[in-house]
This record gives sequence, C-alpha cells and structure tokens, in this order.
Amino acid sequence: MSYDVQLNINFISNIAGGVMKITILKSVISAAIIAGLLLMLSIPAHAQNRLIRGKVTDQDNQPLADVNVRIEGTDVVRTFNPKTDRRGNYVQLLGTQPGTYRVIVRKDGFQPEYKENVRPELGEEATADFTLKPGDSTQKLPFELTDEDRADYQRRLEAQKKQQQFSKEVRARFDQGVTMFDAGQYSEALAEFNAALKLDPKQPGIIARAGDCYLQLDRNEEALEAYDNALAIDPGDASLYAQKGVVLSRLGKASESQEMFQRSAELDPRGAAQNFYNLGVTMYNSSEMAGAADAFKRSVASDPNYAESYYLLGMCLANDDAQFPAAVDAFKKYVEIGKKADQIQIAKEMITALGAM
Repeated sequence: MSYDVQLNINFISNIAGGVMKITILKSVISAAIIAGLLLMLSIPAHAQNRLIRGKVTDQDNQPLADVNVRIEGTDVVRTFNPKTDRRGNYVQLLGTQPGTYRVIVRKDGFQPEYKENVRPELGEEATADFTLKPGDSTQKLPFELTDEDRADYQRRLEAQKKQQQFSKEVRARFDQGVTMFDAGQYSEALAEFNAALKLDPKQPGIIARAGDCYLQLDRNEEALEAYDNALAIDPGDASLYAQKGVVLSRLGKASESQEMFQRSAELDPRGAAQNFYNLGVTMYNSSEMAGAADAFKRSVASDPNYAESYYLLGMCLANDDAQFPAAVDAFKKYVEIGKKADQIQIAKEMITALGAM
C-alpha cells in the first residue's frame, strides 16, 4: 500500500440480508436419490475409481491445446501431469485412494491459474475448468512464494514509499485530512486532501485518499475517477485495484470488480486472502456460486486462518448435494476459528443438517 493509513474494505454487510437461515428437510429423500444410491451399489469393482477432468479456454472461450496441467495432492503424496488436447480438454484417472488435490494450469503467453480442494469421491469425477488471461506464464502463485520472494516484495514496497516524500506543507494538509477521515469527517477530509493536491498534484497516495472520501460520501463515480487517476501514476499499487473493485461493485459492475480484486491479489500476495474473499463476495452477491466457491477456496489457500471465507464457502457448497461433505468441512473449520456467534450457530446447524443427508 502506497499511502499511510491502511484501507479497510468492508463492503459486505448486505450479504444474505443478515443472518441466513436454511431449512433442510431430513425426512424427505427423493426416489431419484434412492435410485442413484442403488445404481452406485451396482457398479462393478473396476469402475470404482476417482477422476478429475476439465477444460481450459482463453478469454474468447476458445480451447487451448497443450496446456500443462499439474494435479498435486495436498493431503496425499501424489502428482499427475496431463496436458490438454486440441479441444482444450484434460482428464486424469486417480485410482481408488481418497485425496484432496490442487490443480494448476500453465501455458506460455498466459497467466497461470489454479483451483484448491478438488476432491472427487469414489466412482465419481470432479471438474476443474479454467479461463486463462494473457500474461507472464512464469508468474508465481501465492502458495509458491518463498520467504525471499515476500522479502523482495517488502523491499520494493518500501522503495515505492520513499519515492513519494511530501513537502512540509503538503504533509501537514495530508495528516490533517487523515485525522478528519478517521473521525468520520469525510467532507472536511476531502477539502484537506484536495488542498494538498493543489500543492502537489502527482501524489497517488493523496489522490487515493480523496477517492476514499468520495467513496464514504457515496460519490462513487468521482471515487472511481480518483482511483483511476492514482493508478495512472502508480499502476503497481495493489490497494488501488482493491479500492477500485469496491467502487465497481457498488456500481453494479460485478465482472469488472472481480477483475480488480484478482489483479490486487496478484500484485500483493500478502493481501491475497482478503482480495480473493472480496472477489468471492461479489460473485456470491451475483449468485455465481461456483465462481464464488473457487474464490473462497483461493482465499483460505492464501491464509488458512481467514475464517469468513470458510463460512461463505460452506454456504456456496451447501447448494450442491454432491458437495455436502466439503460444505460440512468448511463449516467445521469456521466453528473452530470463527468469531461471529450468530454465524457459528448457523454453521453448527448446517453441519447437523447436511450430515444427515
């Protein structure tokens, strides 16, 4: 982050209108489910296997051939390396041993992507599809970063801050603006930041703080313009993309908002959990449950203690009966580390209900 006071991204208070209640009728089991269970019992032993398949396309939905796919166990010591065919498809037979896998895809000229917590059940298949964006194929993913990588990122961040030294008068205006902002005096803070910018208009941190004021005052179009102006000066600041994502979400531009959170996560591995969580929330609010679940999985992969992602991951997976076991696991993790009493109670109820299905 290139300016002094850390931004707080809290824009999710509208999720589910507060406490979400889901009632599952345990006593009703459809004939279709019973038939499915009987069919499963009739499958011969050689067909009892586990499988992961998927398709890789570009942003124009065109299939990508010869994509390197790596399927690696996260709770089992197993690795597979299939490639996509000319239709962009790949498939990997895993055998009968249970396990949870991470699927990583890479192709020259495209940014790498991955999915966590892929766990096919016996006699079933799991799907992991990808859409790749143009970019650096050697880019490291969050779980691949070493301590040296993180230290290098910190050094670059500090160097960036040193390049943005304020004059004494600008500093006084900026500090006064921050004090007023923290006190909730957003109009007064905006006046101070704008006064500072008249003295030094090329400070992206001050421009961004003006954007924060606009955001708090519900002047969203002006906030968006401010963040764009700051990014034009400092396109490497991850926090600016995150704040722009917040504004775009408010403006109902969900897909553009998601791109901003994705970009922020790529630029700042330390903030990936927060940004993937924000990404998941925008998709959750748009009822894109599969995409939201994937974002929440990436959030907890970046930070296994990011509690809120487990809760919403459970809510996403609870919409698919094939994902009930994974939903139960997510809710159990939230009960273990979550802080919100009402959500902990709901998670416990969901564990009981889903476990009985």
